[in-house]
Amino acid sequence: MVLTGCLLTTFNNVGWGWVSTLVTIVGFIVFIIGLNNFKKELDQPGQSAIRLLFIAAILGLAGAAIAWIPIIGLLSMILLLAAFVIQIIGYVKLKGSETIGKEGASGATLLLVSMIVLVAGGLFGIIPVIGRFAGPLFAIGGLALIVFGWLKVQKGFIGETQIDVQSVSYILAGALMQLGSSAVSGWAASLTSVFGFILFFMGLNGFKNTVDEVGKKAVQVILIAVFIGIGASVVDFIAAVTKPTPSVFEAFAAPAKPTIFDTIASVVFIVAFVVKLIGFIMLKGSEMLGEKGKSGVTLLIVSMGLAVLTSVFIGLLPIGGGIVSGLLSIASLLLVVFGWLKIQEALAEKV
Repeated sequence: MVLTGCLLTTFNNVGWGWVSTLVTIVGFIVFIIGLNNFKKELDQPGQSAIRLLFIAAILGLAGAAIAWIPIIGLLSMILLLAAFVIQIIGYVKLKGSETIGKEGASGATLLLVSMIVLVAGGLFGIIPVIGRFAGPLFAIGGLALIVFGWLKVQKGFIGETQIDVQSVSYILAGALMQLGSSAVSGWAASLTSVFGFILFFMGLNGFKNTVDEVGKKAVQVILIAVFIGIGASVVDFIAAVTKPTPSVFEAFAAPAKPTIFDTIASVVFIVAFVVKLIGFIMLKGSEMLGEKGKSGVTLLIVSMGLAVLTSVFIGLLPIGGGIVSGLLSIASLLLVVFGWLKIQEALAEKV
């Protein structure tokens, strides 16, 4: 949940508009819940680090929430800056926790570097013309460091196991990048989606070795959806770079007529989501998951249904401004989070 929350809080740097801010707020909430649970498992230095990260998350949540209010926008910047500084100190302290071992400490180092990269992206982002391209690229780099940093912390914490529980974390991170990119806007979000599909592929390869034969067949179907999704993300990137950057307020207005690239990307994404949905239906038959894991798969099935609707509203039937598609994508994203967390918990119980 810490990985999930930290990942989602970065989307405000990748995309733009009110939906990306809402994704960030959701991320901070999940981040706080995860930190609260993780703190109980750590030694004293680790708990001290988590307390700082908890404070940083509270400040970040407040800063992201009031960013919508123009009059106190400066206060939002101050809160977010304070959150960054405290988070850096927290990661420095986390390196000293023996509970996460050397592997986890190296992950904390990557998290420290991610903070520096995100700050650099923010500085480049204010430069006219250059900032539009450099800022999001730094954000994607910071996002990647966050993913691999927390994955190392997780590996250092749980150690080596016969069941590849960590493969689910790769899948979850990849799925969030795909659906989070549906929630935000711009070419950088499309690139993030490609990265998400790659992580998803890496996780599925590990997950395939964990489940039974029924699960393996389901994973093979889902892998087909991954390659279709990468193609859709490439078309979506082309659609994004051919359109001007919208303002925050334009996200609420009636959307412009979709371009041919928007339509093609939406159709291909729909195909990918439908194939993935079929794979998840097959995955429910895997006895390896147990009842808890199967209930998580049910959430994933529903999330794919919402993802299909999101693509329909974005590229084929754009009504209700960006509000309908934005809310649908966030709902789908949350279902993915709790669906894969249930599956991971079910596998962890077998370790």
